[in-house]
Amino acid sequence: MMDDFSHCMVSNTRMAARAITRRYDAYLRPFGVTATQFSLLGGLSQMPSSTVSEIAEERGFDRTTLTRNLDRLEEMGLVAAHHSDHGNGRISELTPKGAALIAELLPLWRQAQADMKAELSSRTFDDSIKMLKRLAKI
Repeated sequence: MMDDFSHCMVSNTRMAARAITRRYDAYLRPFGVTATQFSLLGGLSQMPSSTVSEIAEERGFDRTTLTRNLDRLEEMGLVAAHHSDHGNGRISELTPKGAALIAELLPLWRQAQADMKAELSSRTFDDSIKMLKRLAKI
């Protein structure tokens, strides 16, 4: 009997992540940032003075992906980096331009969230978020 790879957790979560990312990217594209970058900006706003390692751990980023996106956000003037006072860690913080962009894009992000809730139903959306948080802790 053949295994049914259409039920593979890895494949299905990757396909879902790509589809959701594409949807959020469509909202943000006119502003020159990706959904991943906007999520990172939001994370930085909630985790000021955190090292790259702390951000990667808390927000579920691969360090390479995180560093690449932080470098791009620095080039755009949305993030500024400096060395940590303790050790050799890199601290990335929002610039005033980055904070202003978050404020400008929050209504779009809220609309994307509302659209996803409407697509899935409010209960399914909330249950999906709970399940994703559980899966992230595995």
